[in-house]
Amino acid sequence: MHRGTALLPVLLVLLLCSCSADETQGESPVFSNNTPDISSDTDLVNPRSSWLVFKRNSNKGDNKKTKPPKKTSKHGFPGPPGPPGPQGPPGPPAPSAMEPDDLLKEFRLRLKEVADTGGPLESAAQCQVCEQLPHVDTAFHCRLQSDLPIPRRSLQELQPFSVPADSELQFQRGQDFNRSSGRYTAPVSGFYQLTASLLIEPSDTQRRSAARQRDCVTVSICIESLCHSNMSLVAMAGVGDSGGVFSILVTGTLFLQVGEYASVFIDNGTGSALKVQKGTLFSGILLGV
Repeated sequence: MHRGTALLPVLLVLLLCSCSADETQGESPVFSNNTPDISSDTDLVNPRSSWLVFKRNSNKGDNKKTKPPKKTSKHGFPGPPGPPGPQGPPGPPAPSAMEPDDLLKEFRLRLKEVADTGGPLESAAQCQVCEQLPHVDTAFHCRLQSDLPIPRRSLQELQPFSVPADSELQFQRGQDFNRSSGRYTAPVSGFYQLTASLLIEPSDTQRRSAARQRDCVTVSICIESLCHSNMSLVAMAGVGDSGGVFSILVTGTLFLQVGEYASVFIDNGTGSALKVQKGTLFSGILLGV
């Protein structure tokens, strides 16, 4: 019993020496390309040894980091900086700041030159027509003389028109609009702004019946009464379910040759008669040639 107790410290010393030898051997492993043979399942790989081998050989072989070669100048290495060059000439003196009173005097002087017709700021190419009042060569502004009935499924030209009222005489230029026929004849070739504003009242039959989707009213300003072959201004509107008075506005620009006339046509595409109310407007003005 005493003999076994005496051998116990010796065995502990031998065990500690064996462990220290294993740790020392694990700190400096030798890299080898040969895969170690595992004789049995009891032989295990040391993870610490594997990590040290990977860390030591990570920058070798294909993974080795190489520095790019330094580019050398064809003129060789740069020399030391040279001496500073001569100083350039001095610049112009800065403008002196003007006092507020001087600035106000200068502003008043320039304003007087602009306001004065004989000042130096007046343009050499002076406008020759700026002082003249604008003059409209030809224009008309007339209203329908009386209510005009439009039968169902029919096309009709608006006429006749009444003499312009005193308040609308200022819009009348020339005698080129025929009030009885409702046609305006162009005195010169040019672009004309034409406008027609119609007030339309459905008949009693149409008020009682429900409006159909295909029922519509078309208003056109045509040249030489040829609404389909010549250029024309067109506006369309459907007949509402309420059956009340509605309006249609058509406006635009047409080019009329000298001697050609323009007039207003209404196409009643509904199944009932309509009535164009008195006071419907037809106007035009010459924009330019």
